[in-house]
Amino acid sequence: MNLRLRAANTNDASPDSVSGSAHSPLLLEWLTRITHPELSVEHALLPADRHDCVTLNREPRAADWVSVANICGHTKEHFLDAGGALPLAAAEIDYFRRNHRGTESHISRDFLTAQTDLPSPLAELYGLYRHRARIDAEAALWVAQSTTSLRVASIMADLLSIGGFANALEYISYMGVTYAVPCAFDTSGEIDHANQEARRRLALPPDHPSHLLRLRPDELGVLASSIAERNALPPAEFLEKANLLSEGRQDVTRLPHRLHFATAVSEHDLPLQAPWAERMVSAFAHRLPHWVLGLPEVQAILG
Repeated sequence: MNLRLRAANTNDASPDSVSGSAHSPLLLEWLTRITHPELSVEHALLPADRHDCVTLNREPRAADWVSVANICGHTKEHFLDAGGALPLAAAEIDYFRRNHRGTESHISRDFLTAQTDLPSPLAELYGLYRHRARIDAEAALWVAQSTTSLRVASIMADLLSIGGFANALEYISYMGVTYAVPCAFDTSGEIDHANQEARRRLALPPDHPSHLLRLRPDELGVLASSIAERNALPPAEFLEKANLLSEGRQDVTRLPHRLHFATAVSEHDLPLQAPWAERMVSAFAHRLPHWVLGLPEVQAILG
């Protein structure tokens, strides 16, 4: 495998790269940011699954928007400008991560090093992606089992996909090529597959031994690992995606937020034929519709 992937775009004016090392602080910073949103005890006690998170006899609170922004990179003002609403409350985001929150306080090379011949820091970035894919797939199964609803996990997938592009200015560099760190946290594909498996198992007869409600926690973990293993991007495709997101995001930095993704799409910085790019377009269309629905490329994907 040729590790010296060519940059998606040539941009001599791109910002200085973040130096990568065997223990890249940027990777650890992102893992801490996305795994430990600031939540209060009051938020944790709120219902974790409901049809409309903003109709709980209260207005969305600042902590709700902060938790959303930590994931997808867009603030309350951006959502309102794009015709969107609060997608998830902070309590729902916490509920999605509650089953593995305690294991994320310490990050070791066992989590960050993938079994590939990639050099550091690329091996760390790819290993972090594989790790997140497994635990997010497990979280999707866990929430589906405890609530019999796929809503929270589906919206989390949308937010993570949006964040893969919106936050892609944070990157590491290797051999002069930049790779977006938030790409490692875009596990929307694995979450979607976990939701599909959860839906299939919930539709089984109640007495079926493979019904989702009959699975023990360790069985959920094994199932999640299998889903992540089958559906995770191979190293070359993952690095190409990370490079495209980094370069595409850099090219639109000069523009207002509402034009970032739309410009990247219209200028063909993203390969819309790739499943992950189609997933990203769908996420923007669902959560920030006014920013993208007028684009013919988006309409072609959405049908």
